[in-house]
Amino acid sequence: MKRALVALLILLLVFAAGCTEKVEVKEGSVSDSISVASGEDLFALALYAELSKSDGNLFFSPYSIHTALAMLYEGARGKTAEEMEGVLHLPSNSTLRRGGFKKLITDLNPGSGIYTLKTANALWFQKGYRVRDTYLKVVEDYYLGKAKPLDFSGDPSGSAREINDWVEEQTNGRITNLVTPDVLRDARLVLTNAIYFKGEWEVKFDPELTGNGTFHTPHGNVTVEMMHNAGVYNYTELNGTQVLELPYKGGRLSMLVFLPRGVDGYRDLDSMLTVDYVLSALSTMKPENVSVSMPRFEFRTEYRLSDVLRAMGMGSTFSPNADFSGIGEGGLYLSEVIHKAYVKVAENGTEAAAATAAVALTSARAIVDVPHYIEFRADHPFLFVIIDKDTREILFMGRLVNPKE
Repeated sequence: MKRALVALLILLLVFAAGCTEKVEVKEGSVSDSISVASGEDLFALALYAELSKSDGNLFFSPYSIHTALAMLYEGARGKTAEEMEGVLHLPSNSTLRRGGFKKLITDLNPGSGIYTLKTANALWFQKGYRVRDTYLKVVEDYYLGKAKPLDFSGDPSGSAREINDWVEEQTNGRITNLVTPDVLRDARLVLTNAIYFKGEWEVKFDPELTGNGTFHTPHGNVTVEMMHNAGVYNYTELNGTQVLELPYKGGRLSMLVFLPRGVDGYRDLDSMLTVDYVLSALSTMKPENVSVSMPRFEFRTEYRLSDVLRAMGMGSTFSPNADFSGIGEGGLYLSEVIHKAYVKVAENGTEAAAATAAVALTSARAIVDVPHYIEFRADHPFLFVIIDKDTREILFMGRLVNPKE
């Protein structure tokens, strides 16, 4: 069973505004892409801090949300641009910012390889609404986004069907029915971003070793399918939290699993999780013999992010006084941000897997010099991220509180 992670975001904007500028397309450097990725990580952890205030499982793609909002930012001016730049931690230098995004998007779409990772952007606008050529050129040249007119007001059902079909195609069928006709009826512009990932673990886990186990949730115990393995993994401990790296084939992408002590330990971890904390885990890891136990799980999430983004400092973006004069004519402002995501964890890839030392080492033979194994038993709530190790960019981020939800 191959694993897939999907996330996507849609921005719904109503009405419109104006400005012009010359656009020169330049390829970004490695340092440019790392600068953009660093800003995205800061945004990711700030967004997680807001979303984690609620109970239950979490899963989202900060890359997807950040990229879609960055496309919108390219048309922002004045106070609106200042707010978005601060919340998104975007480089103010347009050459660095745009070149950095282009390199990231290009690098994240290898076309072929050991794993599947693809992203896509699109801009949909109301027929007859004049989007500035300079804005379209920035979206197309730097964010590789395709623009297409639709009749939101005259044919909202047909428009919703076309956008949903694009979303479903880009995410290999994992995200469906993202928008409804009612959502689109008054829209003038819709920006979409989709990201799809499917990868296999560098070391797969034998499905025959998977068996029923107990997962301890804050509200009681549940029976789940637990996976087991034992071997050499990159491992560290930070402030009482165990951190394990599960690499995917190809070596560039990895999952980091943060396992706090105790059933309620994830709450303390939520409050101290920062970019420095994640990077410190990466930098202090070293190979260790680890016995791993983790549950199989699969779930979907959906978020309406307008209130969260307001709380983070983007208030004027959602106001009729917003300034998106770099996009088009009229009084454009952000109406809603919808984010859907899907995640599945199995023995051969994407997300967590596990094995115990007993399973790996039990034998009828006598064993001499059996190494000591650190036990990493994820049988209670934990956090996880999928990260691009080359740029340190967090592509996906989640929290598992109850595998049965």
